[in-house]
This record gives sequence, C-alpha cells and structure tokens, in this order.
Amino acid sequence: SSVEPVRDPYSGEVLATVCQAEPEHIHQVTESVKRVSTAYAKIPAHARAKALLHIAAGLSDRREEFATTICREAGKPITDARREVDRAIQTFRIAAEESKRIPGEILPMDLTPGGEAYSGSVKRFPIGTVLGITPFNFPLNLVAHKVAPCLAAGNPMVLKPAPQTPLTSLLLGEVFLTTDLPPETLTIIPC
Repeated sequence: SSVEPVRDPYSGEVLATVCQAEPEHIHQVTESVKRVSTAYAKIPAHARAKALLHIAAGLSDRREEFATTICREAGKPITDARREVDRAIQTFRIAAEESKRIPGEILPMDLTPGGEAYSGSVKRFPIGTVLGITPFNFPLNLVAHKVAPCLAAGNPMVLKPAPQTPLTSLLLGEVFLTTDLPPETLTIIPC
C-alpha cells in the first residue's frame, strides 16, 4: 500500500517507485521462509552449485543492465559499475565451487586412555534462514557477498537492501527466479 521513490543521487530524478514491506508482509515472509528452510537444506550441493552458476551467467548476460542500474541509482561512474558487476559474477562462480567443498572432519579420540579405538566425525549443516542487510555503496557486490555464500551453504536468505539502492537487488531477484531453486529461498524486502 505504500511506495517510495528511488532517486538519482545527482539529478534527483525519480528512477522508479518501489513497494515497501508492511508488517503483515514481514510476517508472511517469515512463515514462507520457515517452510522452505528445511527443504532447501536438503537440496544437494550439485543443485546449489548449478543454481549459483546460473545466477552468474544471468548477471553476465545482463551485465550492461546491471551496470546502468548501479550507475543511475548509486551515482557510480559506469566503469566502476561494470567492475562491480564483474566482481559479483566472480563471487557467484566461486560460491558455486565452494558449495561442493563444505567439508566435515574426522577427529581422533585417542587423546585419553580408552579412546584408542574411537573417532568422532563432524558434519556441517545449514543454520537456517539468514537476514542480510546491505549498504548503498556497493548495491550488487555487497549483496553478492551475502547472498552467494548463504545459498551455497544451504541457507535461505531474506535480504533488506539499502533504501537508496533497491533496484539492483530486485534485478538480482529476477535472475534468481530463473533458477530451479524454490522462489522463497531468496526473498528481497525493500523497506
């Protein structure tokens, strides 16, 4: 029911209006993310890696659109905006690789008498939903640094982008929705 303008920081021109989350929306998001959290934790590493590579490819395919959006909403020079997109692409590619390398450990238990025949194992599990709050100065790269590792580790994310620069995050959301992951796995809430 409420919207906020996103303005060019130099000209003051309204670039877009963005719907703002209301308290009831926050409750709906909380419930939907709770539902997806257990299911997403069970998605195998190879499927998470495939989705992260798909996001990297989507960023690459829409590189100029992302760079122009960063340039307009954050006021960055276009060369810096392009460099930010390139870094975000690399972040998603690296996260895809790392999603397949979340190791466990085997620990010897022979540190005390009687433990010679025993060993312990450590297995890492997703912790659950993560809330990411991002600043305005790197509207894609700092978002990528939160979203990519979170998705790689099997955790859904609720992202609250900076109110000055939500458009880049919303574009990333469009790319995310083209993956095979459950849509609730990444929820973007401008407010």
